[in-house]
Amino acid sequence: MSRISNRQLVITFLACRLSAEMMTMPAETVLYGPDRFTAILLAKIIAALLYIPLILVTLRFKGGSPITCAFRRNKVFGAAVGVILAVTLTATAVQTVISIQHYITDTLLNNILTISGIAVLVAVSVYGALKGLSAVTRSSVFAAAVFGLLIFLIGVTMWDKVNPDFIYPAFIEDGRYFAKCTLSEISMNSEILIFAVITDEIRSKPHKTVLYYLPLLLVILEFLNLLYNLILGPYMSKVEYPLYIIASLSDIVIFRRLDGIDAIVWLMCGIIKTALIIYCVGRIYSVCSKRPDTKKAVVVYGALIFMLCMVLGSDRTVYEHFRSVMSGGIHILLGGVAVPLTALVAGRKKQSGGEKK
Repeated sequence: MSRISNRQLVITFLACRLSAEMMTMPAETVLYGPDRFTAILLAKIIAALLYIPLILVTLRFKGGSPITCAFRRNKVFGAAVGVILAVTLTATAVQTVISIQHYITDTLLNNILTISGIAVLVAVSVYGALKGLSAVTRSSVFAAAVFGLLIFLIGVTMWDKVNPDFIYPAFIEDGRYFAKCTLSEISMNSEILIFAVITDEIRSKPHKTVLYYLPLLLVILEFLNLLYNLILGPYMSKVEYPLYIIASLSDIVIFRRLDGIDAIVWLMCGIIKTALIIYCVGRIYSVCSKRPDTKKAVVVYGALIFMLCMVLGSDRTVYEHFRSVMSGGIHILLGGVAVPLTALVAGRKKQSGGEKK
């Protein structure tokens, strides 16, 4: 099993999280004004608190993941933990694939069939998962480089469209919107589910990933929100994909417009996230079944993801209901907080029982 570094995982997590920001963010959570700056900051503070049980597991069990710790405690308990993580990861994967499909049809290819788009996305993600964790994280480095190029080109071509008057001093103007935006930001931190599965595949000190990742993410999200406010101003409340709109406003000789690059970078990041989730479910299967070869399981799981996406993605209304459930953050609390806490408590009970003997 090839291990990855903290830096690789940080870049991968940034790609996953930013793809969610660009493709699953409903227009009502990107309103013009100062509220979202505070909401992003508060959401990251809460996210740091949510990571604490998982960090304690890695410190207590020397880098072990909750799934491996639970399985060592008891096979039935380990299987139950594996099922919970697999279900929450599956819900995240389905949301990601459908969001990519909608993003593509809303921006680039509005005539593409749902079944063909989802089939291609799932197939590419399964292929990435079969290549392994190291290959997926290497791909994220390329995606990060393209994102950096995109932001640089936007800065070069859009500086004359920046309006500082769009920024005004305030704290929280709409309490209801602030709460909704904060909850939405928290629910997008599905990387905690991935982290709960692959901590034992990180070379050293897995908790350092969180220490690097959250501050970087905070800076990037605040910068992007500042960009939206400075360029779009009040109009940012009327668009679903603000960065795509900003990129489409650019006009340079080499690329003509940057919206194509914007769509490509988020397509890559979305596929990376889906591939990582599929790999994690394969990893759960390997731990629970004690079978190192997970290729067949990954392919079968990919087929399951495809079928679920077809059921939930065929009707936009059905998907909106599904997305509203996911925006409540139940998958984060269940798989990212409750599971590590349970594994931590169970591990301590076993240790105290051994000491009494």
